[in-house]
Amino acid sequence: MNQKIVIDPITRIEGHLRIEVEIDDNGVVQESWASGQLFRGIETILKGRDPRDAALIAQRICGVCTNVHYRASISAVEDAYKIIPPHNAQIIRNLVTLSLFVQDHIVHYYHLHSLDYVDVVSALSADPHLASEEAKKYHPNPYHCSRGHLEAVKEKLTNFVNAGRLGLFANGYWGHSAYKLTPEQNLLHMKNYLTALRIQRELSQAVAIFAGKTPHPQNLVVGGVTSVADMLNPQRLNDFMFIIKETRDFIERGYLPDMTMMVDAYREEIKRGDGRAMGNFMACGGYLLGSGEKLFEGGVIYNHDFLHVKPFDERNITEEVGRSWYVGDAPKGPYEGSTEPFYTDLNDDGTLKTEGKYT
Repeated sequence: MNQKIVIDPITRIEGHLRIEVEIDDNGVVQESWASGQLFRGIETILKGRDPRDAALIAQRICGVCTNVHYRASISAVEDAYKIIPPHNAQIIRNLVTLSLFVQDHIVHYYHLHSLDYVDVVSALSADPHLASEEAKKYHPNPYHCSRGHLEAVKEKLTNFVNAGRLGLFANGYWGHSAYKLTPEQNLLHMKNYLTALRIQRELSQAVAIFAGKTPHPQNLVVGGVTSVADMLNPQRLNDFMFIIKETRDFIERGYLPDMTMMVDAYREEIKRGDGRAMGNFMACGGYLLGSGEKLFEGGVIYNHDFLHVKPFDERNITEEVGRSWYVGDAPKGPYEGSTEPFYTDLNDDGTLKTEGKYT
């Protein structure tokens, strides 16, 4: 007889996720369902509101990617009224958004991703002198890689382990054969993992210089920005540039060398395509420059074919709600569709209604 296993909630993701699986007597999965049930209802809240309120409400969709919802909502209102913000306002908007863009990459690699490849406990047996020499293979002047600095990092990690306060490091498969980095390489990565915590904080400070605060900025208004005084203040500009220069230094001498090291270590797995998805990628482009060009152009890539980038056409985007708790089944474009929630709830025993809508 099949047994049902329910994992609810799954956290450490954006929102909460519920997973149900049915397994047979041999522990083999027969059926599975994924369900995201955290409905914030932002679209419903926005109905009937002043358009100038849209951005401040919409950015509450998330506590991490707030600026993109904030800015997209402002842009939507400006497009509707055919408003073109002043050039200086565009610069301020780009400085804030690009600071978050850089921060997101650093956080994603080190704090959300790297521990799948970095064995924390292995770093405790590393030789700091050999680790310092190893770092020079990937950059002639590696970021904060003196023997003394690495000894201090190793001591900090050792104290974590000895005190039993591993925290987020507690649940790794430490010592597993799938880990490929040497103890010295693991120590180098953990050194930058800890450094990235500081960089992340400093980039938040850079954002706040122009955006007022983070994670929910306050500086955007329809038609421009509210931070004109900051833009004209030499000290504020100086403070911002100091953080950006320090961040760039870390990226060039720490982050990018770590990426190269990781590719070297897992080269064969990458060649085999282990864990690789379909290889379809899409970018709509962004960050308008003074010349009218975008910093990032749009494009679509299919099947990992990076040599042939197809043009991006927003008219090809549709929203699929056929399996979701909304009214309607047919896919529609963003300008044609509507958002009408229709939640059918769970069965009496608390399990998902797996027929019809469930995701």
